Amino acid sequence: MVGERSSLQSGTEIMAFTIRGAVIAVSLALLATVASQLFYIGVVAELDDGTFLRKVTWTTEMAMFSLVAIAALPLASRSTVPLVWAAIAISGIMNVIQVGIGLAEFGPAREAADEAVFQSVLGGAFFLYFHAKALIGMAAIGLGLSALAHGTLGKVLGGLSILAGAAAAVLNLLAMANGMEVMFPAGASGTAATALFALTALLVVKGEAG
Repeated sequence: MVGERSSLQSGTEIMAFTIRGAVIAVSLALLATVASQLFYIGVVAELDDGTFLRKVTWTTEMAMFSLVAIAALPLASRSTVPLVWAAIAISGIMNVIQVGIGLAEFGPAREAADEAVFQSVLGGAFFLYFHAKALIGMAAIGLGLSALAHGTLGKVLGGLSILAGAAAAVLNLLAMANGMEVMFPAGASGTAATALFALTALLVVKGEAG
């Protein structure tokens, strides 16, 4: 009985929520999505038939974005920068949906007799993609401002996060309005903002309690 109670207590401690642990989990998951997106662009997109790798990459991204949403949600109420983490949580949810569209709907839509069917599904997925990137951009601005108080490294990372976040927010808002015309700069700026946000979060997490 004592052993069972001790085991249960240890399990509870492992699963206990801490701000530091949640920030680290979100940051590492975001960096993993950056790596997967670079892998997709550099490897999968160049293959004549990368169906299997495409599914593996997108499924991995779905899992990472799910972790981002789950870990960021409690941070939205317990962190000192709740709006930043609320934006990250929503961006995670948007990304899960857009990846799901790619996995579940791209194949059948491509087989439709009317090409407009696939273009409509593709456009909807990218709208959510751009929306998520814009939210990450705005979160990077907010966290970057907070990081400016964390010494020289904080000023450097914070400044870069603010710049990348502003570019991502503006370009992805334009992409939502204009479709695929600015897809590459919007996506690139969003990816840069994601990486800088994650690195900045790992720096400022030491200032969070809990």
